[in-house]
Amino acid sequence: MEGIEILAEQGTAVNLVAAACLTCLLYDHVLTLDQEIKRIGRDTLIQLHIGGTVSNSRRICVFYLRWLALSGMISTCIVQGILMLRVWAIHKQNKVALAFGSFFYFGGSITLIGLVIQDYVGEGVVINRALGSLPGCYPTTVPAIIAGTWIAPLIVESVLFFLVISRAFTWWRNGSSAPRILSLLTRDSTLYFAIAFAFLLASYLVFQLGPPFLSSLLVTYVNQLHDIQPVSCILSYSPSAVAGCILGSHMLLNLRELSDPDDEQFESNRSNVVFALPSRRIWPMPGSDDHATARSEARYFS
Repeated sequence: MEGIEILAEQGTAVNLVAAACLTCLLYDHVLTLDQEIKRIGRDTLIQLHIGGTVSNSRRICVFYLRWLALSGMISTCIVQGILMLRVWAIHKQNKVALAFGSFFYFGGSITLIGLVIQDYVGEGVVINRALGSLPGCYPTTVPAIIAGTWIAPLIVESVLFFLVISRAFTWWRNGSSAPRILSLLTRDSTLYFAIAFAFLLASYLVFQLGPPFLSSLLVTYVNQLHDIQPVSCILSYSPSAVAGCILGSHMLLNLRELSDPDDEQFESNRSNVVFALPSRRIWPMPGSDDHATARSEARYFS
């Protein structure tokens, strides 16, 4: 009886976190609804699908866990592909940087594909029917491949982030100008990486060190766990998934806003941003003829 109560409490915690994440997603959607209608159009508005109770049949549970492994791999490869396109836009003339980033991107994607194949072929899904009267599919163990599914994205996205930051640092060091769209890509990519890196690292630590139920609190959408019990319904809204949705939506809206010809700021948006170092000036010594002028200029720039 005590085990049932613990599972029920853990399932409730998962659902509460999912409800909080869904609330954040809806709130952000409401805040940006006018921008989506103006920038993107009525026909392409974001559609939300609220997941329901998962059937506790063996076929549904097996399909659910296998689908999560596959969808997690596909979504990770797509997101990293978008980041790689941003690296290409920033480093278009630097073939070494592009080759370096492409090597890690394709290497990471191949690694994830191999891990999913290993997951399908090498491990089975064991159904524990001791609590078959309760709805849903609940994981109780983690698969052997779980560490690789987080380590590979951590390495790839760290490399892509380094390429973006190195380009921005070069602009700043040389005091050169860059198109505003490139500065926007750099800023959004940096923000996305900081949040995504935190979730990837936390996911790895949770799966390696924490109890299995914590995985559903943080990364429901990649919850490909194999020894499962049919207990609580798990909604498909986790902090990591919702953060990716919100960040991706704002990145797209920012690009649309930058290129909107009806915007009054359109011409200024197309201008360049200057990444300049503070100017260095040699001031005259006290008592010289230019000392008074230098003091007035210093007062003006302070």
